[in-house]
Amino acid sequence: MIILLLTLTLVNNVGGQDMGFVVKVTEFAINVAGENFAAVAAEELDGARRMSEHHFFNSLSCGCPLEEVHRRHRQASAVIIEKVIAPRLQQHDGRLMRPKDIIADMKTMHGIQVMYSKAHDALQYALSLTYGTHEEIFKLLPFFAYVLEQQNPSTITDLQCANDDTFLYFFLSLGSSIRGFRRCMRPMITVDGTHLKGRFGVQCLLQLHKMETNRCIQLLLDDLVFISNRYSSIKAGISKVFPYATHTICYWHFGENMKKRFHRKDVADIMDSATRTYSEFNYNMHMEELHRLHKGAFDYAIDVGLHKWSRVHCPQRRYRLMTTNVAECINSCLKFVRQLPMMTLAEFIRNILQKWFHDRHAAARSMRHQLTDAAHLVILKCVEKFNYMTVNPVDWNIFSIKLKGNQWTVNLHLKTCTCNKFQMDHFPCSHALAAAREQNLDFTSLCADYYKKKTLIDAYSVPIIPVSHPSSWVVPSDIASRWF
Repeated sequence: MIILLLTLTLVNNVGGQDMGFVVKVTEFAINVAGENFAAVAAEELDGARRMSEHHFFNSLSCGCPLEEVHRRHRQASAVIIEKVIAPRLQQHDGRLMRPKDIIADMKTMHGIQVMYSKAHDALQYALSLTYGTHEEIFKLLPFFAYVLEQQNPSTITDLQCANDDTFLYFFLSLGSSIRGFRRCMRPMITVDGTHLKGRFGVQCLLQLHKMETNRCIQLLLDDLVFISNRYSSIKAGISKVFPYATHTICYWHFGENMKKRFHRKDVADIMDSATRTYSEFNYNMHMEELHRLHKGAFDYAIDVGLHKWSRVHCPQRRYRLMTTNVAECINSCLKFVRQLPMMTLAEFIRNILQKWFHDRHAAARSMRHQLTDAAHLVILKCVEKFNYMTVNPVDWNIFSIKLKGNQWTVNLHLKTCTCNKFQMDHFPCSHALAAAREQNLDFTSLCADYYKKKTLIDAYSVPIIPVSHPSSWVVPSDIASRWF
């Protein structure tokens, strides 16, 4: 405190001079005298009369050059750093600043060397001022959930706390997403987890949370399929809430596990082929080769369960979806906001889904074909193949397709092919397209509605409505008591 008081005294005793040097001394004194008092002093000094740097420095007994004193004594507290970085807290690429970004900015723009601990404190202070503290925002979470349900009909939220009011989990499913899934989407759900950051420890956020209350979504689908990695918590949650659903694993994660466990790329490549094939014959051929190369890997794959990873052995259709890439994309969007309070994170997810719904609905309406652009592109690639096929009609619906010594049988009425792709994906294979061309059939008639433009438009037709500012919320007084 003595350094700061002495500085103020010197300022008061010199009039009509520049204060530039004194401000540097004031900032240097922050670490000694305390942040709050120094910040107030700096504001008062900024409005005082200025004194000449050169004249003031010459009146002191120190013989050091002015530039050297500036270089040595340029310091700043976390509070001052927070004021500097606050306007740039969210960078142009959408991510939040990190402590190392603050260190680089302060060094480049202001010539100040900042320790990592101080940069971290400044970042946390800036986040709390911009987004609120975890404790404050958590108290608003029940009210946010209520308003969100009112603004978006059919939305379901669920906040669960322990007996001591410790947070357990928060479930959110927007009404627009529920409607789109029930009416238009393939009956498949990808599940993945990510870790939240912050001083309250590591927590797990699932794209599909365990739904254990009477307010959960009741998906009465006999052919529902889940795709996830092999986390035991995900497996337990799915088996408890959806005991009759089929739980499969992501073939990419499965292949990576094979590489790490057996350190054999050739083994992983064979497993990749065995996983993705539609043919029982090809599956057996790949597995025999795997048994010859590495019996341990063969036994491991069998122990995991064929229905978990093999497309041809899955009891339900996987519709060309073999990975959790969709959920991974969500996780990548949350990469830089996982340290924010729970309500802020939920609002970020709502906001990004709002944008996606709008953009995808607009994109679907602008498509020029009856099929979606992605489905139309697959058809075009298949057309290149069937130009070299020989088509022999058996009757009006059944055709024999030959190519390079191989033969397949297509039934256009039943929408099947002996290659199994047609019936497994509900999407025509190249053999079915060759038969359809022979009959002058529209290729679109062979595709399930999941792949059509009209279905995509319908899926995103109900927009997601934003939540207003908390100051305008009208919430019943008993809302908080329902959760705590």
